[in-house]
Amino acid sequence: MRKTTEYIKRDPDSNDDDYLQRLLMNLRKAYANQESLTFRIVEGRAKGFTVKVGGLFAFVSYQHFSWTYPTIDFWHNVSNHLVGKYFRGKIYKLEENPILIQMDATQHSFEYPNFMEQARCRGVILQKAKYGIFVDIGVHFKWKFGSILGLIHKSTLVEESDYDHWKVGKVIIVRFQGFNKDGHPLLRDNRDRGKWFNGEMDQLIGTKQKVNVVVNKQGQPEFYVLGKHEALIPVTKEFYPDSISRKNIKWFIYNLKDGEILTCEIVRINKRKDSFVIKLLLQPTDN
Repeated sequence: MRKTTEYIKRDPDSNDDDYLQRLLMNLRKAYANQESLTFRIVEGRAKGFTVKVGGLFAFVSYQHFSWTYPTIDFWHNVSNHLVGKYFRGKIYKLEENPILIQMDATQHSFEYPNFMEQARCRGVILQKAKYGIFVDIGVHFKWKFGSILGLIHKSTLVEESDYDHWKVGKVIIVRFQGFNKDGHPLLRDNRDRGKWFNGEMDQLIGTKQKVNVVVNKQGQPEFYVLGKHEALIPVTKEFYPDSISRKNIKWFIYNLKDGEILTCEIVRINKRKDSFVIKLLLQPTDN
């Protein structure tokens, strides 16, 4: 079978024959031992990706990639968002005259992220079906967890015109709604966003509210008004003019435990982040 240029691609920087032979020798050894290698995606092609492995160009077909999609159009619409990302695979074909390296990444396994319901994620639109939009939120995690394909049902769109305006390949903000019976993520567009602009949330400004504390994986506390609306607690002179008070507030926040409930005042809305700015209603004692 005639080899096509999308299978044969030599790194123009590797023009030294001795250097090229050293690279090939390393890849021959990896091929013989079926070692798992890290490769970087360089470019999306019609049937797969040009990748860089061990200093040389190689090819990974969509059928040999780390996950599958129902149609090749999904791949074409997501490929640009995978360029520059790293994955692992094994060489399953190696020829040297001319150079032809083909990779198999189907054994690359991924963890699954812990989702909090209503969490906002970036997602890339892969297909518009008559009943909704298929979105892959793996891009939100820089593909660390692989593909996480979900559906935004057309009936949940805030603005029906969004369906017509959104284009495949576009990155949008979505909200995670849980999983369907098959374990696939249910998504919707960021429909709560309108509340932050139409005055609906302004009525809470100046009120005292209970705030839930959630400690994330990094050990940092996150704050949620009424258990669902994100909030920020700035420890600044604006809210705590006294430096000792600011020090005590920082110590207090640092030592918060997951599940604690605070009483806070809603000071204002941060419309850029769709969240509340809140102030702690306490005076921590000196430590």
